[in-house]
Amino acid sequence: MRSKKTALSFLLYFIVIAILIVQIYPLIWLMLSSFKSSIELTTKPFSLPTIWSFANYADVFRESDLLLYIKNTAIVTFSCLVLIVFLSATAGFALVKMNFKLNSKLLLFFTIGIMIPIQVTLIPLFIMYKDFGLLNSYLALILPQVGFALPLSILIFTSFYSYVPNELIEAAVIDGCNIYQVFYKIISPLTINTTVTVASINFIFIWNDFIFSNTFTNDKQYKTIAVGLQEFIGAFGATDWGQTFAAICISIIPIIVTYLFLNKYVMAGVSDGAVKG
Repeated sequence: MRSKKTALSFLLYFIVIAILIVQIYPLIWLMLSSFKSSIELTTKPFSLPTIWSFANYADVFRESDLLLYIKNTAIVTFSCLVLIVFLSATAGFALVKMNFKLNSKLLLFFTIGIMIPIQVTLIPLFIMYKDFGLLNSYLALILPQVGFALPLSILIFTSFYSYVPNELIEAAVIDGCNIYQVFYKIISPLTINTTVTVASINFIFIWNDFIFSNTFTNDKQYKTIAVGLQEFIGAFGATDWGQTFAAICISIIPIIVTYLFLNKYVMAGVSDGAVKG
């Protein structure tokens, strides 16, 4: 019996390590390749760099508009996060803790949005933004991101709020708090992990977004980094892979840093929503 458990544990560890290698190896290879010259990438694609050079990174900042794309991406991402967190937190609180006839139907209405594919809305949104003069603007990128992020974000917040005891709110009201004070002074401090979870999930999706930026902007002044990386592919497919890999590494640094620093809060937020508040 013990030997069977040992064999099962060994198999489980082997599977986990194999999955980990499959997930991490492309990232390590990408980073190592960003330090190689184009010739070395062609002749020794899977070896360690012969000379560790930052020339590719220097060329990326000197010869491209990567900093502009990073700035645009940061503006869009953080604007979206502020709106998503504020709207989903307040809407979730209202739907769970403020009893009115349509709250269950409104919650259903919001959650249905999770099932709507982004692709089917691109043409209607494009026509609408063209009519209102919103193409090639930050609003054209922010509005759809917020709209498509709200259903899942509201669902996460409502899951947490459902475990917050009503007695806590009643006690605050008895002490003289109005509904806004209850939310900002009593409820909001309890939702830190949930807020970080919502912000982290949406940060990754918005930072990596390609489809909205590629559809609603063709002006370089508003391009995000996901679309800007296309510029490293030259005419007839000619590509300086060293610079391309360096640019990709720069673009994923914020995502890696976000995951490393906020991972424990995300896990806690998921647990809060799934188990208890």
